[in-house]
Amino acid sequence: MAITLLDMLLNARIITRDQFDQALRNRVIYGGKIGSSLIELGYVSEVELARFLSNKLGVPYVKPDQLLSIPAETISLLPRELALKFGVIPLSLDKKRLNLVMSDPADLKAIDEIAFITGYIIRPLITPEVRLVQALGIYYRTEVDPRFQKIIEGVDARKREEALIPLITTLEEEELEEAEIVEGAQWSERINSFAPDEISIGLSRAENRDEIADLVIDYLGKKLDKAALFLVRDDMAIGWKGFCYQEAIPDMEKIRIPLTGESAMKAVADGAGRYLGPLANSNANNRLLEAMGGNRPKAVLLMPLLISGRIVNILYAEGGKHLGEMVPGLHKLLLKASLAFEVLICREKILML
Repeated sequence: MAITLLDMLLNARIITRDQFDQALRNRVIYGGKIGSSLIELGYVSEVELARFLSNKLGVPYVKPDQLLSIPAETISLLPRELALKFGVIPLSLDKKRLNLVMSDPADLKAIDEIAFITGYIIRPLITPEVRLVQALGIYYRTEVDPRFQKIIEGVDARKREEALIPLITTLEEEELEEAEIVEGAQWSERINSFAPDEISIGLSRAENRDEIADLVIDYLGKKLDKAALFLVRDDMAIGWKGFCYQEAIPDMEKIRIPLTGESAMKAVADGAGRYLGPLANSNANNRLLEAMGGNRPKAVLLMPLLISGRIVNILYAEGGKHLGEMVPGLHKLLLKASLAFEVLICREKILML
């Protein structure tokens, strides 16, 4: 799976997961990009976020003083309607290469459209969304949303305070300024590595439970020899969707694995977390293996899918070169599937209220 902004920020220990959740909630309610919410809530500074993303994405960071002092002839290089549509600002022109300031340099669709319309080769640069909103207001005489104006005023006030008490050494400052800038195909590859992958996009748009299950199973079909989703209900694991060596398991819904005797499936259903290893010789385990093709593999993986804290599905996985190493990725997949189910529940609530 592609690495996300959340992954990057958490791995760098810039924010906590709770802070990200709060910022995401703030974004959904009030709009804008997640970075603006992180700045608004005081979890990161605009410079810290911009420099961090600059290094990760391999695009240069444009400081506010650069952004707010662009000559009129440069601004005129980009039609007003195009600048406002995509929220971008032209910074400079080098022959046929237009340096374009963006809050989301990963928006390849916007870059392609602007390049097609203007005839320029676009070189993306990055700055926080709040500064772009400010610049658009200045150069194109648009009204700045009071919320963004308040964020800008807060950022500028903190900068004035920090100027009185230096918070970083000269060496640290120099290190922050350095970014591994990449160009051309190398840049596109890096950007694509951070873009949402197909499974994430599909789960975010799923319209029903079967579509969610199909997306998960199709994704696993590219990585595993065998996989299946079981519904947990009434002391029974009931077959739902599954495949064995690329072929759909027939009559999957007729498979019943009791959760009463000793078995790996029961241990997972009882809240023991995931199970990774060989299956012991028991009635329930043998029924599970029979349902999945009849062989006794050296190791299988069983993982729970929780909705609102309750185990509702169990994933069976078998095969793959390194099953144990796949656990973190499969955990994230099941978390995304769980969120997709939660979205469906919320949709139903909206329709029934």
